[in-house]
Amino acid sequence: MKAEIERERVTSALQQDIVFGRLKPRERLVEQEIMDRLDTRRHVVRAAFEALENKGLVERRANRGAMVRDLTPKEIEELYYMRELLHRAAAESTPLPLAVEVLEELSHIQAAHEAAIENGDLQEVFLQNERFHTVLNHACGNSVLEEALNLYNERTNLIRSFAFRSLDGLRRSADQHRQILKAGSRTDRSGYAEAILRHILGARDSYLKESL
Repeated sequence: MKAEIERERVTSALQQDIVFGRLKPRERLVEQEIMDRLDTRRHVVRAAFEALENKGLVERRANRGAMVRDLTPKEIEELYYMRELLHRAAAESTPLPLAVEVLEELSHIQAAHEAAIENGDLQEVFLQNERFHTVLNHACGNSVLEEALNLYNERTNLIRSFAFRSLDGLRRSADQHRQILKAGSRTDRSGYAEAILRHILGARDSYLKESL
């Protein structure tokens, strides 16, 4: 149990370094430096690299070690092709309007998300954003689809994290969350799907425009 907790701690710390841009695409991840900075052991760092590779944030190459992944435009398009398919399927299967308790939970999360934005607490912004999407994905009522949604949510963290680089981007993302909540309180399925896809694909478009 202690080993699992330690692996999760190191994985989370490195994930946030990547998401917030403290570690850049193609930047080499040096085991000893990470061990010293995070006060941990080599086998824990390697386990964290494996977990981050599974999340699509890190790539490991023979004789070159681990580095922050750098996605090509083609890879980004392919990832978002899958995300669009999955989110359209989820929107079709989600009971609408969303259950009162789901709307209440999402509203509570969104309030915390917006407070963190205004306080400049990026770690809390990230955590509340993940919570929002996890709850929303669960609402589709299909456990297999939910698992796929969460997987591709993680695998696009490099792109999604672009919104964390500016206050305007964070506020735009928060406004899109509010639009999803508003659409989810109605029975307009096409409007609900459009609100979600506008949010999902907007991150892709901004990343491709500004970063590549």
